[in-house]
Amino acid sequence: MVIAMTKLLENILNHKEVKGLEYIFVFACIWCIGGGFVEKDGKDYKRDFSNWWKDKLKVIKFPSKGTVFDYFVDTEQSKLEQWDKMTTRDIVSTIDTSKSIANYTIPTVDTISASFLMRQFIQINYSPILVG
Repeated sequence: MVIAMTKLLENILNHKEVKGLEYIFVFACIWCIGGGFVEKDGKDYKRDFSNWWKDKLKVIKFPSKGTVFDYFVDTEQSKLEQWDKMTTRDIVSTIDTSKSIANYTIPTVDTISASFLMRQFIQINYSPILVG
C-alpha cells in the first residue's frame, strides 16, 4: 500500500504543478489504502472506510454526498470534483450506430476512476495489484 501510494504521488506530481499538495496526498491515501475494499456478506467495507475517513481525518472536507471514492482532485483548482466531470461530454455523438453495441465501453464512475488510476501507474511502469 505504501509503495503504491508513493508511486501514485510520484506520477501525479511529476506531470502537474500542484497548488494543494494535501489534496493529492489524501487522494493517494484513500485510493491506495481503501480502494480495494468491497461489499461482502451484506457489509459495505468501502462505505465504512469512507465514513470513517470523513469522521476521523478532516484534512480535506469531503462533500456529504457519496463516498470519498466518488471524487478526484482537480489539481488546477485544488478542489474535489466528481468523477463524472472527467467524462467526455459528447460521448453519444461519437457512437457509430452501424456497429454493434458490444464494440463500445460506456464510461461509468467506476471505469473512469479505475482507468485514471491505472494510467497513473502505467506511466511510471508500476504494476499494482488490482482487486475487484
